[in-house]
Amino acid sequence: MKLYISKLLSTALPIVGVLCIFGFAFAGNISMGWILFVVLALISGIINTIFFRCPHCGKSIPANCTVNQKYCPLCGEDLGMKPSRISYYGKCRKNKNGVMRGYSTVGPMVFIVSLLILFLIVVAVFGVDSLNKGMGRIAVILAFCVSAILAIFCRIAVSSAVKMDDKAIYFSKIPFMWRKYEIDDIVENERVVEPFYHVNRGYIFATSKGMVAIPMASYAGGQEFFTEFTSRIGQSMPDVRPDLVLSKRSDQAKADEEHYEEAVKLYNEHYGEKR
Repeated sequence: MKLYISKLLSTALPIVGVLCIFGFAFAGNISMGWILFVVLALISGIINTIFFRCPHCGKSIPANCTVNQKYCPLCGEDLGMKPSRISYYGKCRKNKNGVMRGYSTVGPMVFIVSLLILFLIVVAVFGVDSLNKGMGRIAVILAFCVSAILAIFCRIAVSSAVKMDDKAIYFSKIPFMWRKYEIDDIVENERVVEPFYHVNRGYIFATSKGMVAIPMASYAGGQEFFTEFTSRIGQSMPDVRPDLVLSKRSDQAKADEEHYEEAVKLYNEHYGEKR
């Protein structure tokens, strides 16, 4: 819990500092906003250096690690941090029809934060009295549109959504556009390619439509969803390593890529013979 709180503080304080800049700019004292930003950024760095340390090796964990860091990138030991819901498949829900859905909070978070920042800029430039008329109203509408575009872009670039019913799993990279893969088809193709976890590509499995890679996460919603999915296809839940996801040059990533290329080769040979 100490690691989680310290990382959360070191991440949140610079954001508060940015908001201080806009807030004090609106109040007519932007220099104070910058002072608070620098102070909060320094406090953030101090907290990260002193308190965000591995309980096993005792070393300071790099600042680019997230609140979802499961393993220490320095010694590889489990940090014991609880899965967060602020990331890939941050939430997982099952509706009354039995459809389980895992979805990311990245898009909504980007929309809220960017809209708040842009709104503060509009207020600082045009003033509160001008928000309902003329250029102020246009600026507010533009701020809303820009925030929505940024949210959609981030949703496409860094996240996705998955859902599953009794017969199939569905994957969406672009909002509202779903690809369907039958559970029976996946199980049937396990004799061609055994499903496996790739630290960069995600969970790999074969279907009659081709090889499929679905981003995977050990975070709260993702853990729940993929535990259920792997159980349905008769596989065990892999040990997901979020600390390696961005490290395409790591030894594990290279080994997984070789495994993936071999799987693609086997798949092409099998379906090439059929055709």
